[in-house]
Amino acid sequence: SMRGEEVRRRMSDNWQMQMCKACRIISKKTGGCKGASTKYRKSKPGVQYLYEATGPGGCTLLIEVLTDNNTRSHQEIKRILMKNGGALCEGARRNFDRKGVVAASRDGVSSEKALELAIEAGAEDVQEMEDEEERPILQFICDIASMKAVRSALEGLGVHTLSAGLEFVSHTPSLLTQTQLETASTLLDALNDCPDVVRVWDNIHAQT
Repeated sequence: SMRGEEVRRRMSDNWQMQMCKACRIISKKTGGCKGASTKYRKSKPGVQYLYEATGPGGCTLLIEVLTDNNTRSHQEIKRILMKNGGALCEGARRNFDRKGVVAASRDGVSSEKALELAIEAGAEDVQEMEDEEERPILQFICDIASMKAVRSALEGLGVHTLSAGLEFVSHTPSLLTQTQLETASTLLDALNDCPDVVRVWDNIHAQT
């Protein structure tokens, strides 16, 4: 069928579906920041900044910070990066697009079925991830303007959606070796432990 052909084409074309355990380890590290951001935003007012950085293996990071003292935050972010094989650098933002992301429970849905749901709901892509409690979730990527419509369509298709929001989605992956992945994981942990850091986005993928 035509839909079957489209699904197969999407599966072969789409590097974002090539998720492996090492990738999920990394995504779990970044996925845990949503809780931290809520807690932190409630705790004190501040100004939001977005730092651009590189990490192990030439991967790129976007670090969202909420701070009442940007000089202090800047020095701390710089220190963490330098200690863990990273550096602040301009231009990392170019590797990311601002997209709408609808998160949903995996509920045993296969990769092929997830792609079918994405196509039917009008999403551009779907990623298999794990949340901070290691539960499997699906992230449906879409144009910002169509995020509400995609969420409604998914609900109409029987998908249990969890949240919808704007996120940075990488379009240029950095393929890291196992050793680089471990170093990157340590760096992400250190950044997420920094009180001023709200969220970290990365373009990290494991070499297959």
